[in-house]
Amino acid sequence: MKKSLIALAVLGAFAGAASAQSSVTIYGFIDQALAKPIGTEDKQVVDGAQFGGGSRLGFRGVEDLGGGYKATFGIEHRLLADTGTQASTTTFWQGYSTVGLVTPFGAVNLGRQYTPAFLMIQTQIDPFGGETVAQGRDTGMRFGGITKVRVSDSVRYDLSVGGFNLGASIAESAPNNGGVSNDKPFSIAANYAAGPVWVGIGYENPAAEDDKVWNIGGRYNFGFMTAALGYGKGTTAAGLDAKGWIIGATVPVGAFDIKAQYSKNDVDVVGETKKVGLGVHYNFSKRTKIYADVGKVGGSATDALDHKTGYDVGLKHSF
Repeated sequence: MKKSLIALAVLGAFAGAASAQSSVTIYGFIDQALAKPIGTEDKQVVDGAQFGGGSRLGFRGVEDLGGGYKATFGIEHRLLADTGTQASTTTFWQGYSTVGLVTPFGAVNLGRQYTPAFLMIQTQIDPFGGETVAQGRDTGMRFGGITKVRVSDSVRYDLSVGGFNLGASIAESAPNNGGVSNDKPFSIAANYAAGPVWVGIGYENPAAEDDKVWNIGGRYNFGFMTAALGYGKGTTAAGLDAKGWIIGATVPVGAFDIKAQYSKNDVDVVGETKKVGLGVHYNFSKRTKIYADVGKVGGSATDALDHKTGYDVGLKHSF
């Protein structure tokens, strides 16, 4: 009996050690807003994050394998909380679904995942992070329909050393490109952060015959304000030259964040698109905030568009 109790105690100790080296995190956010999106006169209850892909529920885990090696996984679902439906009608794990291995020489992930150009540069400049009606990311950094947010059937490598981050990914062509060409979607990006300075650069070839784009940008935290500036230039799948830029600022005032951005792009034949966004966000805590934003578009590419101004008033809770 005593031997059995001792054996159980030893097994329990090993189980405790193993579980201490593994973890699974549940995370996400729900974002709901009263809004009038640009391009319509309808007032709606909407998922405030739908401008950036929708509210989300995710699971990520890590197991320490020892010697600087770790096994990781991540899956993220996107949903429209105002209706309870999926953000995508075809993909349940719309955000990403990956399994990977972290080594002393970098991390390798396989599956459906963000492109480095999107995650490490394109979405880093916009003060609104690509969300709400005021966002400028898709005007100033992701113009002309050139870029991808994420790709399926991909392999991605990441390396982080002393504030420097590098990412590169390549994916199969057919699932991501509709079989348009045999080229494989490729993306590479790097950024660097030191104190108040952040800078980044990225390149992407989404795999059509002619499309490609590069982006460059930076942020500087002055203390009373964080200013951001980004620029991009590329070629659309139709072979049209395209370029864009965005300037933005975030001013913290107590629990408030005052945000502003102005962005513009110019695509041959299509014309110019300009957008201004303004917002006031109040942080109840690190996880909960309310916000009010307004966005307005203009330029020759929007001449046929009615209702060029939109707004939203919303509540976002992260967990």
